[in-house]
Amino acid sequence: MKKLIGIILSCLSIAFQGHAQTESATRGSANNVRQPNVIVVPYTTEGQDVRQILDNNRMMLNAISKVKEEFNNRGFNTKDFVTLLQASKRNDIVSATTGAKTDPVKDLVLESKADISVTVNVFVNPHEGGVAEVNLVLQAAEAISGESFANASYTSDKFRTTDSLSLANRALSKINDDFFTLIQNGFNTMMETGRNLNVRIELGPNSGLDPYSEMSTGNDLEMELTNWLDNNAYGGNYEINSSDMVIDISMKVPIYDQITGKPYAINKIRTPLVKFLKSLLTSEEHTPKTKFSSGQQIWLVIE
Repeated sequence: MKKLIGIILSCLSIAFQGHAQTESATRGSANNVRQPNVIVVPYTTEGQDVRQILDNNRMMLNAISKVKEEFNNRGFNTKDFVTLLQASKRNDIVSATTGAKTDPVKDLVLESKADISVTVNVFVNPHEGGVAEVNLVLQAAEAISGESFANASYTSDKFRTTDSLSLANRALSKINDDFFTLIQNGFNTMMETGRNLNVRIELGPNSGLDPYSEMSTGNDLEMELTNWLDNNAYGGNYEINSSDMVIDISMKVPIYDQITGKPYAINKIRTPLVKFLKSLLTSEEHTPKTKFSSGQQIWLVIE
């Protein structure tokens, strides 16, 4: 009898240990999931002044605050767009003037170092007889590449009222967990596969080069770049396309630096690539130079 009780206790002990290990492993995998930094921004069109939109549109300002709060309630790290806008000293960010070459909201998102930007568009949809509804549209994308993670739209339903703020709050109350799950899943996938980086190498008209010019190695320029990408594109994922005077590359890079854990800086691709091109183009007449480098794009020129 004692022997039987001992066997039962031993089995129970093993079962409890197995349960504890499973629970611990589940917690461990959950803790390894990195929460992205999120910034919630207003929807704007070209030429609109961002500060005026927030000063004059109480419904938009309230919607940005409420959506940000929803992210905070679900454990996401958030950046405050309004605070960053107020602190910005750059006129090109504060106001999008006619003819500006940059998107002021995008510039501020990049300065914030956020991983994901969520664009909020909230507007009144009037109907006959004094009836109105408010529509809320949310678009979540990777902050640098603009790759979409999730889109969602919500409505307040139709009511006979002029209180658009109350209607907006009704639409905001319908935001559900599905939207946030799509964002987290999309971000987790990008953590594994990397984000897109576009590299353009322009061959100057006086360079005497084209993508198939033979290098000192015996390979042509495109093949040398292909070999370089095999070793430098994240996960070996890239595409390379050439025309007469241009080589276009689309490659994957990590979201975070694997050593420091900080957001991955594209100069960690640009600088080694320039050095590599210099090693190939040994003639003093050929000089690879950076024409543009920001966000998800590097533009080099070989003269």
